[in-house]
Amino acid sequence: MKKLFYLLPLLLFGLYTLAQQRSITGTVISKQNHTPLPGVTVQSGNQHAITNGSGQFTLSVAPGDVLTFSYIGMKPLSQKATTGNMQVEMEDNATDLNQIVVTGYQTQKKADLTGAVSVVNVSEIKDIPSGNPVKSLQGRVPGVFITTSGDPNASATVRIRGIGTLGNNDPLYVIDGIPTKRGLQELNQNDIESIQVLKDASAATIYGSRAANGVIIVTTKRAKKGYSRISADISASLQDYTTKLKTLNTEGRGRAYWQAAVNDHADPNNNQIYQYDWNGDYNNPVLNKVLLPEYIDAAKTMKPADTYWYDQIAQTSLLQTYNVAIANGSEKGNSYFSVGMYNNKGIVKATNQQKLNARFNTDYSFFKGRLKIGENLSATYTRDVLIPSGDVLFAALVQQPVVPVHTVSGGWGGPAPGMTDRQNPVRLIEDNRQNKSNFVRIFGNAYADLEIIPNLHFKSSYGIDYNGTYQRVLRKSYTSGFLSDNSNFSQTSQDYNGNWVWQNTLTYNLTLQRHRFDFLLGAEQIKYMAQNFYASRQGYALENIDYAYLNAGSSNKDNGGIGSGYTLLSYFGKVNYAYDNKYLASVTLRRDGSSRFGKDNRFGMFPAVSLGWRVSQENFLKDNVPFLSDLKLRFGWGKTGNQEIANNATYTLYSAIYGIDPTWDFDSGSAYDLNGAGSGQLPSGYTLIQQGNPSLKWESTTESNGGVDFGLFNNRLTGSVDYFVKNTSDILISPAYLAVIGEGGLSS
Repeated sequence: MKKLFYLLPLLLFGLYTLAQQRSITGTVISKQNHTPLPGVTVQSGNQHAITNGSGQFTLSVAPGDVLTFSYIGMKPLSQKATTGNMQVEMEDNATDLNQIVVTGYQTQKKADLTGAVSVVNVSEIKDIPSGNPVKSLQGRVPGVFITTSGDPNASATVRIRGIGTLGNNDPLYVIDGIPTKRGLQELNQNDIESIQVLKDASAATIYGSRAANGVIIVTTKRAKKGYSRISADISASLQDYTTKLKTLNTEGRGRAYWQAAVNDHADPNNNQIYQYDWNGDYNNPVLNKVLLPEYIDAAKTMKPADTYWYDQIAQTSLLQTYNVAIANGSEKGNSYFSVGMYNNKGIVKATNQQKLNARFNTDYSFFKGRLKIGENLSATYTRDVLIPSGDVLFAALVQQPVVPVHTVSGGWGGPAPGMTDRQNPVRLIEDNRQNKSNFVRIFGNAYADLEIIPNLHFKSSYGIDYNGTYQRVLRKSYTSGFLSDNSNFSQTSQDYNGNWVWQNTLTYNLTLQRHRFDFLLGAEQIKYMAQNFYASRQGYALENIDYAYLNAGSSNKDNGGIGSGYTLLSYFGKVNYAYDNKYLASVTLRRDGSSRFGKDNRFGMFPAVSLGWRVSQENFLKDNVPFLSDLKLRFGWGKTGNQEIANNATYTLYSAIYGIDPTWDFDSGSAYDLNGAGSGQLPSGYTLIQQGNPSLKWESTTESNGGVDFGLFNNRLTGSVDYFVKNTSDILISPAYLAVIGEGGLSS
């Protein structure tokens, strides 16, 4: 009875507390764009909930209890529970030091980074309809220089910390853990979750032989546990030249020619286009009028014009994007499916790109979460119009304004006698608008991640990156001024290339009081292949792309093809260390082997080491400089490799040269007749075309990098300063032909 008497107050208190709790509902949205935030963790004591696809949550707490809201990429927020429907706004926090970033086969907190790594705020670029996510990074990442041509189907040129070698300077791209050199032009920008740029060798060495020019790591979106969501968006925008190159008009060009002739004391009327009414005094010249003929050609087909060629080739481009995504998250698995369509009309007439993307990402957990199996798979189809945009833009710059677009009879205008042989850019567009390129790419991987013991994970991943291109082009006959070609030509070509990659990694995280270790061991195999085939004919009765198949051509049959491949085998390891979240260190070692080198130099070793000191965590700064939120000093040194050379660069090569190429008809090559007849197509021997170089070895780049990261006023103002020294040695090149050697004057 006494025990019941003592327990009664506790029971009454518990009932009272339970009576005070009630179901609290609310909605969490982004403060920046006022959209719902699914997957936000809402917690109060032992109670927690996750917002659904509409950003809504329900939690049993007492009014007045403090709720904490946490979400990756957002500032943590605490707010008292209220009755009714709570409205919670969370702010973006791209500078959050607890943000998890991908740094190569593993992840780290942003605060623990010791290399030069830039994290891109994806929310700032998601609404830029560029068609190529790399183009959206222009001016947003320090040390990364991006140039584009404006052609909707052209890739972007990316240089991280400038040019480092005489050969290939493109960075390595890693999409969901799978390395590729193709870039991001086939990736749907709407599918991107995060982008990191590894700029210095200490950060990029983990990728070894392909990281000498930096690494761009992309992670795509996945469903989050606890919510399902269907989203769709449609956008349209206009694109145009902000400025066009200012070229001289016909009057201005005529005056410039007159001034140049007078300066040389030459007769300015000694030309076939412009005539001048002037005083004839070379010491005090005065031009009264520029005189133009009725026709600029002897055949009287072209009257003088005042053509601004950039207006003739330019147009306002309409960019359209359509995206649909379905995300479904549960306790045991998540799936994400998206489809995107992109259409860019192009700012040069007739240039056009149409792109269709599909992505499917899944992951499923087994054995109470110890085993995770998943995949990332994407497919891309692109259709481009093959306008020679580089030639068009150059022709628009150099073609004379006095040349008309069309002749008086409606034919093509072109250069007249006395002019250089520059093409009419409008003709280049119109005569090529029927030519299309069809491209398909399959990219992705399947993986399994097993937790052997707590914090010890083994992960195996098999990925593919294959693409194919089919093109059929028709070159029409034409007459344009004194330029003409009465023949026509059709070519069909097919390219197929790609690679598979098999990765196996072992990771272990260990914490001993204030000491924290991250261990990584791994192996990687990659096999590349490429094949090409083409065939062409001339002599088509109809110049129509629907007619001009190979069997319709009557002359000059030609065909050819090539195939090549190479392999890489790599072993790597990395240790990250942190003491008391203040003192940081990282050591990396990678050993790469490439089939492009001889057996004596096939493997290269690429080490790196980096150190960091979070000075802002020291008490002498915490107590005396309250406005300093973050201050980290970094230093790193590393060595990366480069194997961008021909697959057969180490070998001595021979070729049968029949001497039938009309370009080189003066040389019979290795074709000769043993019987001395000397007529017709002769049998051929073999000609030495390349000297072998078994001593060919890895190109290597060493880089030292010192840096400072800082944040002020609760990281409202952040920045970083880096100083680096980069040296490249044993540069891989194919030197000029050495004629003194005779046959086989080429080598590497």
